[in-house]
Amino acid sequence: MGTWEQVIQETLIDAPGVFGVAVTHLETGETAGNLDDQLFQLASAFKIPILVTLMRDVEEGKIRLDQRVPLKWNERVPGSGILQELDAGAALTVKDLATLMTIVSDNYATDLILNLVGLKNVNTHMRELGLEEIHLRHTCWQLLNHCVGMEDLEPSPAGFAEYERREETEDYEILLDVSMPTLDNNVATPADLNRLLVMIAKKEILTPASCDIMLDIMRRQHYNSRLPYLLPPGTKVAHKTGTVNEVVNDAGIIYLPENKGAIAITVLSRGIKDKQAAELTIARVAKAIYDEAMGSKEK
Repeated sequence: MGTWEQVIQETLIDAPGVFGVAVTHLETGETAGNLDDQLFQLASAFKIPILVTLMRDVEEGKIRLDQRVPLKWNERVPGSGILQELDAGAALTVKDLATLMTIVSDNYATDLILNLVGLKNVNTHMRELGLEEIHLRHTCWQLLNHCVGMEDLEPSPAGFAEYERREETEDYEILLDVSMPTLDNNVATPADLNRLLVMIAKKEILTPASCDIMLDIMRRQHYNSRLPYLLPPGTKVAHKTGTVNEVVNDAGIIYLPENKGAIAITVLSRGIKDKQAAELTIARVAKAIYDEAMGSKEK
């Protein structure tokens, strides 16, 4: 039986891009990784630190999960999600927004939450948790703008229309390559994002009830073609995907059967030309770790 390090390396031999991996068994503390101390663009995996900071603010009484936030036509954000398709005026609870942000990666929901918690405050909270290598620079709106060569800091109907025009016609020049692992982008090391997942899963931050809410939301994830894809049917996985340009990510908790605990696993990537191949690589890494954890515990 090989070690986690070995199975990760074997799985990544023919990987279609550069993959950073961090793995931790919650009960034994066993860890493994590949390029886990390098920065990678988070894409929508940056919604995990946002969710954590939101729950911190809820605990401090700054925000209520049941307070309602109205949708406004001039604040719509394109890309993934469904809120941009709804009529203005609907008012969703903060918990609904957090759920949509996570399970269908809704960009408009994410930026509405960021309006409440503040992007800088997410970074500050990560430092308070001892996570020095999680750096958030852009809202979803700003990130998507950069993808099509725009630099509008705030959403607007005109900006929304121009984004859609540029994306459809591919008529643009990139000003900032969001795929690059630089501090100009939303980046983290796999190791630090995985540490955050461990803190949530072990309920080492906030109250157990808050951690349960976050894990419950992440377990409702609708995009399951990565970490859970090759795992046995019924395997519980609480996770958050991320995709932008040449970046395909997934990060979450895999719950093992037979009382064998749980595994936090973060897979971030760059240089991806084939999205489906990258998704399958993430699935293979998760399956290899799962098999190793189940097999090695039986020795």
